[in-house]
Amino acid sequence: MPRSRWDWNQAKFDRFCKEKRGVGIRDQYTPWLTVRDFPSKGRVTRSSGWKTNRLHHLFSDHETRLFYILEWSDSVIDIREQYPLLDLDLAQKISADIGVKYPINTKSKFPNVLTTDFLATVLQDGKTKDIALTVKPSSDLQKKRVIEKFEIERNYYAAKGIEWGLVTEKHIPKPLAKNIEWVHGAYRLEENEENTIQDLYKIADALKLRLQSSNLKINQVTSAVDVKFGLKEGLSLYLFRHLVACKEVIVDMHSSKRFPDMEAADIIKIQLSNDLGTSKTA
Repeated sequence: MPRSRWDWNQAKFDRFCKEKRGVGIRDQYTPWLTVRDFPSKGRVTRSSGWKTNRLHHLFSDHETRLFYILEWSDSVIDIREQYPLLDLDLAQKISADIGVKYPINTKSKFPNVLTTDFLATVLQDGKTKDIALTVKPSSDLQKKRVIEKFEIERNYYAAKGIEWGLVTEKHIPKPLAKNIEWVHGAYRLEENEENTIQDLYKIADALKLRLQSSNLKINQVTSAVDVKFGLKEGLSLYLFRHLVACKEVIVDMHSSKRFPDMEAADIIKIQLSNDLGTSKTA
């Protein structure tokens, strides 16, 4: 749990509970911690979620990269970040049982609420299940107190019948996360002064046809479409990002090469309107 800017006490705990932090699903969920509440050693991010249609509060680059990968996964249907271990009686009992000191506020003596970076809901074989994921730099795994808190978390979720996993930067494919980040903001089309949503869909269809038949680089194709339709420079590249985000254009998301510099022939598959998609590779 990050260090608080303010004292932690019963009154603040009650206020957080009254605000319904840490409860709900999808767009009705409010994280226990927000970027306004606590400082972070890493870069904080607020990112609009594809699956939840709400802002997600992320406290480090590692959290942000894992968030993008969870967004990309078709099996993940909900992402709840900064998820609290709200059953304080259980958490403290577990702490005592395993011989670990439970964290408390040194001034108020009120128990801190531990949080897990993500509680992801996945759909497998027609059934849903929650998986708790804690993100930590591998360099922190040598710290005794870090390991002790992990043991509280692990045993807490075991008691709740929830799978728990530890994720470090070594488990996160950085090129994949970086590529998802590049397309992430274009998932939902936004109309502009010159183009309605319907216009953008028509241009996107024209872009797919041009990509299907071209051997030029992707940025050359998008620039040509901008010129053909008299569009603001970069609009077609934005539409390309949208098509990749929506998986209507399939590319190698693990590639370390910048997508605009790829050749259109490197595209794996293009989903055309009213068909099952056209493969561009053997």
